[in-house]
Amino acid sequence: MKREELTLAARNPYALAEIVLGHPIDWTNVDDRPALLEKILHTPYEQLFDPKYDSPVYLGFEWDSNRRIRSVVPKFPPTETNVDDAKRFPDMNLTELRRLRDLVPLLGDEPLQDVPVRSVLPSRAGGFTIEIGEPTLRRQASLGRAFTPDVLEALIDVNKIILGWTPVSGEWRDIGTFFKEAAEFSDPIQSGLADCWLIAAMSSVAWAKPYAFAQRSRATGTGNEQFKNLLSFTDPDTNAKKDFEVTDATVVFAGTSSPMYARSSEPGEIWPGLIEKAFAQWRANTTHDRPNMTVVDYGDCVWATAAIIGGTRQTIGTSVSTTTQLANFVKTHCVDHRTVHPMTCWTYGSDTDAPDEISYSDANIVGNHCYSILGWIRGSSLLDIVDVDLKLDDVMLANRMVAGGSPDVLSNIGIRRRINDAAFWPLLNRDYIVLRNPWGVHEATRGNLAGTIQIRDVSFWRSINLGDVDGVFAIDFATFKRYFAGMGVVV
Repeated sequence: MKREELTLAARNPYALAEIVLGHPIDWTNVDDRPALLEKILHTPYEQLFDPKYDSPVYLGFEWDSNRRIRSVVPKFPPTETNVDDAKRFPDMNLTELRRLRDLVPLLGDEPLQDVPVRSVLPSRAGGFTIEIGEPTLRRQASLGRAFTPDVLEALIDVNKIILGWTPVSGEWRDIGTFFKEAAEFSDPIQSGLADCWLIAAMSSVAWAKPYAFAQRSRATGTGNEQFKNLLSFTDPDTNAKKDFEVTDATVVFAGTSSPMYARSSEPGEIWPGLIEKAFAQWRANTTHDRPNMTVVDYGDCVWATAAIIGGTRQTIGTSVSTTTQLANFVKTHCVDHRTVHPMTCWTYGSDTDAPDEISYSDANIVGNHCYSILGWIRGSSLLDIVDVDLKLDDVMLANRMVAGGSPDVLSNIGIRRRINDAAFWPLLNRDYIVLRNPWGVHEATRGNLAGTIQIRDVSFWRSINLGDVDGVFAIDFATFKRYFAGMGVVV
């Protein structure tokens, strides 16, 4: 299995923080998640989601001269020089600082003029309140303490171990069953591995082709728990069938039942982790049941989709397409607003690569990252769902109203509730693409639609609340075109 053509590699920062600490975190009890991520990953929250800031989300990768990803093993100053950081960066009484030059001992060897500035705000008497970022050398030292050799081994293919691999802080355990219910789009959650390309593909397939995932097992002994699962894929480049056998063992944090790598949002369900393990066997060219999981770092989400279900790949670039063409591409592969052919999309390597001036941090979108496409929705559909007493004529009248009519002519109480919401009316005549972040969190905030939508899920209408913190969101196609580099489908 070769590295695919499109290389996407953004790690889930929440799972990455857990691997750094060596144990799971109960995020539901964390009041300020961004602050905790900043503390553990030594990076301002707003700089986590673009490689240009040297974010740990992209740890282990760099771009060559052709803007192609290649893997590297990070080298931090403490590891290379064994410098005593307590001496290089001594504690200081900050209340005694009176001039900028007094900061020099705090900064270590870095020139004052090179220290990053995070914000500048006017203060009293014509002065300024300045927040400076962590000096580069000091941050590298902090990262070196966080990403120790043991942590790097759990994230990056450091030692090229193929057989019998186990990260230092983990262990292989059977913690559940293949399915608790069925394969659902919300099940796959990405870990600290840089395989957004694979997890997004899983989610898209589970949504559009749920029967593609099935448990096929055989006994390997007389005991009840002695069996293996057969997982079959198709090499999109050769069309050759690939079979892999895996037990139910996946990597968990040592002494726990919490998955270290790909997991399901359904507790006790393990199918996403087993798919990930089979892909690791494929990449490592091994049949060993404990493959080096880090080999799945970076890849192509359309390629992965084709590997899971077979079929033909089609892609479209946003920079060479109009908003209408992008919307029609999605709609062509949808029925009742839901994708019936699995679709994925991806962002630019960095916001500096985009044709328009954008900021991924401001939009809460992740650079060099893959997302699942669940379908599309029209803004006016919110009227049908939020105000269930509306008739079709009312919705049509609302659409005409947006085009230039007056809302005062409406008598329906359901629409009257929205007349005074000036931000609501311009949304009705727009089409939105419905996406899912494979992290299961971190939804876009630019050009997004809020509310509850309904999408036909094969045989029933599924309600999706775009306000939930589950990674699912909808943005208008104009915003999608600016922030995303392309999308693809497998038919």
